[in-house]
Amino acid sequence: MLFSLLQEAFKLPKFKRGGKCMIPDKLKPGDEVRIVAPARSASDISKVTLRRAQSTLESVGLRVTFSDNAFSQNQRGCPTDEEKVKDLEEAFTDSNVKCILAAIGGFNSNQLLNKINWQIIKGNPKIFGGFSDITILNHAILAKTGLITYAMPNFYCFGLSLESDYSLKYFQRCLLIDYPDSYEVQPTKYWCDFSWNHSQIKNKGLNIIQGGSAEGTMIGGNLCSLNLLNGAEYFPKIKGNIILCIEDDSYDSIPETFERNVQSLMQQSYFRQVRAILIGRFQGKSQATEDVVGDIILSKNISPNIPVIAGLDFGHTDPKFTYPVGGYCHIMAEDDSTKVVIYCDDKKCIR
Repeated sequence: MLFSLLQEAFKLPKFKRGGKCMIPDKLKPGDEVRIVAPARSASDISKVTLRRAQSTLESVGLRVTFSDNAFSQNQRGCPTDEEKVKDLEEAFTDSNVKCILAAIGGFNSNQLLNKINWQIIKGNPKIFGGFSDITILNHAILAKTGLITYAMPNFYCFGLSLESDYSLKYFQRCLLIDYPDSYEVQPTKYWCDFSWNHSQIKNKGLNIIQGGSAEGTMIGGNLCSLNLLNGAEYFPKIKGNIILCIEDDSYDSIPETFERNVQSLMQQSYFRQVRAILIGRFQGKSQATEDVVGDIILSKNISPNIPVIAGLDFGHTDPKFTYPVGGYCHIMAEDDSTKVVIYCDDKKCIR
């Protein structure tokens, strides 16, 4: 009660606590979304896509602004590390900003980790997210501050025609205030490959590699980015069961490199806590077909009690759903009845 009064009197940031984690407030109409570029520059996005993405978020009542250096190309076609950190910290300290969304993925978010003032983020908790290389920041923020982050479409994704309906729906379900605190993920009817190829492919459905049920804390995202944090202070320490989400892109996900990355992940101490594995859909160029992915996973002698589901709508194909990194998930994987239920409330935050 006293803390709530102090929050109101001194305009302190509001958030929910669950265990040792912080859950940022959900978005409401009129809230500002700040677009930042911690990996590649927003200049890599076409003007048409930028306009569409802005219109999509504005259609649900949000206000879009861009950080000062989002379009900078001062360091090998990207903003400099100093520009990236400045934009991030300014977005967290700006009381008008309620959500910070990466413009695009790319490379080298890990170069920022020893330059960020983590106390600024911890003292100003708000929604932060993206995917691909942003996986690094999603997990580092959780590790260093306890703030739950979100694996979700980067800003440009909301400007892709096929992306907007499905991805926007799950963005809203996870992050907007007028939606329940849990939601079941349904597969999209059609998907398209990455690299701006918008030809629609009919969804064959989920690939149940191993059946079963589990619940726990969700971590993960882009596999090759996640592995860059192995053994570092920027990887979150999770108590209890883990639901591990992995996906990879065409740069690194030929079957041989996917298997190498999976093996590296399995050699980490936290893998002993994994109770389920969710695998995002692969791009066509990866050559990682359903049969190949299943063969690789089964060859690792993972416990048969660990359900493994592949072909989910997250990763480097479009569209994709949003999920909380550090949030809670319950899954049931059977051939005739498969459910993935994600919780966004503080009661299910168990770090």
